[in-house]
Amino acid sequence: MNTRVLHGIFLFGSLTLIGCSSIDAPQQQTAAVNSASKATIASWVDSQVLKPVGLSLEQDDIQYLAGSVDLNKDGSAEHMVLMQSRYFCGSGGCTGYIFDNDGKIINTMTVVKTPVVLAESSTNGWQDFIVWSNGSYRLMSYDGASYPSNPSLEPKVERDAERQAAIANVMATEVYQKDGYDIRPAVSQQLWTPYNEYYFTFKHHADPYSIYRATVDIKTGEVDIVSEPNPK
Repeated sequence: MNTRVLHGIFLFGSLTLIGCSSIDAPQQQTAAVNSASKATIASWVDSQVLKPVGLSLEQDDIQYLAGSVDLNKDGSAEHMVLMQSRYFCGSGGCTGYIFDNDGKIINTMTVVKTPVVLAESSTNGWQDFIVWSNGSYRLMSYDGASYPSNPSLEPKVERDAERQAAIANVMATEVYQKDGYDIRPAVSQQLWTPYNEYYFTFKHHADPYSIYRATVDIKTGEVDIVSEPNPK
């Protein structure tokens, strides 16, 4: 098992919580994939999601997560937008949209929560993905026309065994064994996270003013641990 420990400010990939002032959205695809810019995606949200219900990014406190990936391997990215404001969220989750690279909404989904994980399988030429909905991970598969609109009705995906193995990998590291404690799962706010990665936080008795974040690649056993100042 390989372990890398870094100290300092930690960014979990690129946080893509976007509101009236945009933050760079992560682009998961390679340079060969055509992908709309963050400003273009924001304009789609404004005109196609918010304007029809009398809202706007400029005037209302609307936030969303966004991520881009080529789901059907045609050389152009698809863009997922997961709303994070009360207008679009309930106790079960939030409304999500998938845009093609021309700005057309090709999918609308309800009751979606992070994480949004890229699966290692494909159906009808489109990559499967996994979301959290109705208390479980759910597999989203393309039916030839679209992805499901209600993830809570889709098949459950079991990830507990791998998560427990990932926790064991963190606890086996030298930095955790030297007074680490209170390890907890951490949900990445980045969309399209890799299937083989798991995220955790923990504390350290010798460093009470920091929070430690661990990323585990369950395939390779590699553990990256970084620390950042504890905001509490």
